[in-house]
Amino acid sequence: MSPDNSPETMAYLDEVARKRGVGANLEWLRDNLLPVRVIYTDLDGTMVGPLGCFFRDTDWELTLRPARALLAALARNVDIMLVSGRHKSQLRETARLLGCRNYVAELGTELVYNLGTEVVMNLGDFEPDCESVYQSIMDRGIVELLLANYPRRLEMHSPWSDERDCTPLMRGFINIDEAHLLLEENGFDQFVLIDNGVIPRKSPTLDVPETRAYHLVPRGVSKDQAVRRDQEHRDIPMQATVAVGDAEADLPLGRAAGAFFLVRNGLDHNPHLAEEIENTETVFVTEGRMGDGWAEVVETLLGLVID
Repeated sequence: MSPDNSPETMAYLDEVARKRGVGANLEWLRDNLLPVRVIYTDLDGTMVGPLGCFFRDTDWELTLRPARALLAALARNVDIMLVSGRHKSQLRETARLLGCRNYVAELGTELVYNLGTEVVMNLGDFEPDCESVYQSIMDRGIVELLLANYPRRLEMHSPWSDERDCTPLMRGFINIDEAHLLLEENGFDQFVLIDNGVIPRKSPTLDVPETRAYHLVPRGVSKDQAVRRDQEHRDIPMQATVAVGDAEADLPLGRAAGAFFLVRNGLDHNPHLAEEIENTETVFVTEGRMGDGWAEVVETLLGLVID
């Protein structure tokens, strides 16, 4: 299945983005949100620009707009909580550089506070067979099954897959429903494969129309479930939180936070989500892409206009 970039599809995406746009729904946001205390944010493709650069927009032009928005949020004591598929050691350095202190690692399996002084494990009903959650999953042979069934369509996301505590990380382009059926047929229905969005890199060992990141996680563990866990852990009302992301794995955050904002590139890369977005009251689409879209959300929430 290749991405649909037909004129009809792109016109429909433009219409959904207009109807669910941030500016078009300011009244709803004012009426349904409390003063924001936490912004749960994805990193790659959302807060940062191409190749993970915080100071580049989608045209590769230098920009300070996301940095100014981040400074404004930190000045208001808004907690920018990073929510990512990355390992917690990677997130620690990113958070430290950005002035953030709390983050959710490996797609919801670990909640980390104060740059690592407190770590709350979040594995649902999964009970590891050994001390290492990652090794406990790998020893079951699930990853080998997936890789064997999708030659040149799925591979480990090296080198980022080399350092993991909880979730095996792969890249490629496959049909998620087919993959879940494969897992069920082989007795692995306690695990799910989560699509965490487009990777802006090409692999010479893959034969795919685009490259996406896939995480193998225990069933029931997800970004939105982790957000609910954090709200409970810190006693924060849902309506005082929002989330920003760019992938299908982020969309359920619209049910966990007071509002969810999909940056426009996320809609472009996931056109199959358009109908769900159009009909979900708590999900909105930014006009800007990547860091520009992220800044648009922060500026709106803080009531600021940043040039």
